[in-house]
Amino acid sequence: MTATEPAGIGGGGWTRRVRAAHPWQTRIALAALILPAPITLALLAGGVPAFQLVVTLLLFSVPLAFRADRARFMTSCVILGIALAGWSILGAWEGTLIFFPSALLLLCAAFADPREYQGPATVVTALACLLAVVPGLFFVDCLAGLVL
Repeated sequence: MTATEPAGIGGGGWTRRVRAAHPWQTRIALAALILPAPITLALLAGGVPAFQLVVTLLLFSVPLAFRADRARFMTSCVILGIALAGWSILGAWEGTLIFFPSALLLLCAAFADPREYQGPATVVTALACLLAVVPGLFFVDCLAGLVL
């Protein structure tokens, strides 16, 4: 599945080979989107203002839209990961700290390509698994406390 982008304006011969994101990267980015979703829904049901939580959650879906182009996928993961990590820390008093593990997952997704980074990709993927499981268990516990 290799494709090339059309040549630039003026008929120049420049083409760029488009390579899709690796499935590990896609799954980590999907975990970043899914991880805060249940607690976000519980907070919305509890009466927390929707705008900040919903917009922040929707921003996590942006890298998945670029998964067909690895370079754009990685760029969006790094930019959104850094921006959302800062946003989650600065807005902690308003409930956005729940997005911090997902922001770190986006940063992990950018470098979890074993085709490019063979050794580090395995380590980054293992770290991403820990970042998804440990906060996920905490969120399930908190969610159970909110529902009961």
